[in-house]
Amino acid sequence: MPTFGLGSLALLFVAIFLGLIWPVYPLASRIQPFVFGLPFSLFYVLSLVLLSFVVLWLYDHYLNHEEDR
Repeated sequence: MPTFGLGSLALLFVAIFLGLIWPVYPLASRIQPFVFGLPFSLFYVLSLVLLSFVVLWLYDHYLNHEEDR
């Protein structure tokens, strides 16, 4: 398994984890403003989950593309 980018990927997921726990999450823990009809705190959590999904998908796509060569 290639290790290219694993350090930066791990750093990103640590940052996402820290964004979901105290003391960072209380900064976004509010109802107003509504974003796409969702309370801001729910939008914040869903955005971080979507970000982690997209980053993992791109990393997997990159690894599979490298193996095809």
